[in-house]
Amino acid sequence: MLLHVRTTLAATLIIASIAFGIPLRPEKSHIYDENRLVPAQQVPFFNTLSEEFAKETGISVDAILLDDIGDRDARQYASDIAEKWMADIGQGGEILIFVAQKQRRKFVVTKGTASGILPDATIKKFEQETLLPDFRRERYGDGLLSFTARVVFAIADETGSTVNIDEQDLPKEEPMSIRGWIFIVAVFGLLIAVGSRGRRFGFFDNMKKLLSVSEIEKSPWPGIFRDTFGDNLVSAFLSGKCLMEGFDALASPWTVNFILKDNSPEEIAKLGAYEKRAARENLQFAHFYSPAEIVQTLDTTPLEYLHIANRNVPLCGIKPLAGFEPHPDKLAAQCRHEIDKALEQLHSDSKVPFAKALNDILPLLYGVYYLETKNYPENHGVVLKRYPAQDIAGLTKTLSGILATLNNPAVKPSVR
Repeated sequence: MLLHVRTTLAATLIIASIAFGIPLRPEKSHIYDENRLVPAQQVPFFNTLSEEFAKETGISVDAILLDDIGDRDARQYASDIAEKWMADIGQGGEILIFVAQKQRRKFVVTKGTASGILPDATIKKFEQETLLPDFRRERYGDGLLSFTARVVFAIADETGSTVNIDEQDLPKEEPMSIRGWIFIVAVFGLLIAVGSRGRRFGFFDNMKKLLSVSEIEKSPWPGIFRDTFGDNLVSAFLSGKCLMEGFDALASPWTVNFILKDNSPEEIAKLGAYEKRAARENLQFAHFYSPAEIVQTLDTTPLEYLHIANRNVPLCGIKPLAGFEPHPDKLAAQCRHEIDKALEQLHSDSKVPFAKALNDILPLLYGVYYLETKNYPENHGVVLKRYPAQDIAGLTKTLSGILATLNNPAVKPSVR
């Protein structure tokens, strides 16, 4: 009986769709394209992006490109199609890109949860910036992909969903070489191999990452920091190991530090809304200093401030600690303390890899180099030439020699 009811209902829906002229949603695609306007190489990419986004958010992104809708009201017709297609697949939200060629109508309709996340003004802005310019040039595939990527980003930011894709890497409308087709086949093979629950758009993880200082400087982040903190912001800057040679932006995030007039928890919390986006784009918010804190700790952690003063990239605000010179005795005291800890660690853990041990100790050796020469070293090579070590034993010997020099005030640091 239940089977009979379901069969009857399905038949009724099909008949109703035909009667009222609502096209049936394609079973295996998110694009209904009567005149084949979207190039074949872009359809699979759009379908995969839509499928993954629907799994993550419950919102389906579809496109319908019709030749002629007669004298129908385009807006109402598109709205009816969006409602019907959303119900057909059982999703909570629908974003429908609608095109009627002969009537020269092109716009986007949102339904369900999609309407509550992005306001109409935002959708209209995305249409004007991505969809319509490409459509006017009859580059329908480019328009669909660029608009969908923009919407996906915006909804991901609003909902905290995980999606990483770079609009610059979307396939363009151009003839595909054999190598290009092989690349696309390999890409989708990887997507399938990873599995739907595990991938969460994982293939695109590195496409949205900021991989260079110039990309960060040209990104929206400097403006975000200014808008978030306003007059409370003194400086936002890159510093730390991310500016040292050997840093790999594919493996580690860029470290952003801040100087705020008021670094209370309430002020710092203002940046909390951007933490997930920062992680996706390869940024890590590290330390929030205040001018008062810096003044109070200049003599207790001078090595930290020495590195900040000499190796930083301001993103907005002033250059941090410009002209700072640590007190030699205070810097020597911190270096002695840090070398003591390093030697204790090396003695207690003889199996620590030499490369890791050297990498951990190099910032300390920069401080010793400054003590001896009054110059901040340009790179690791300059430091290692002065303090050579080929293995753990050699590193231990070098550190012990430096410590002996620092512990004997009668022995002035010598330039080796």
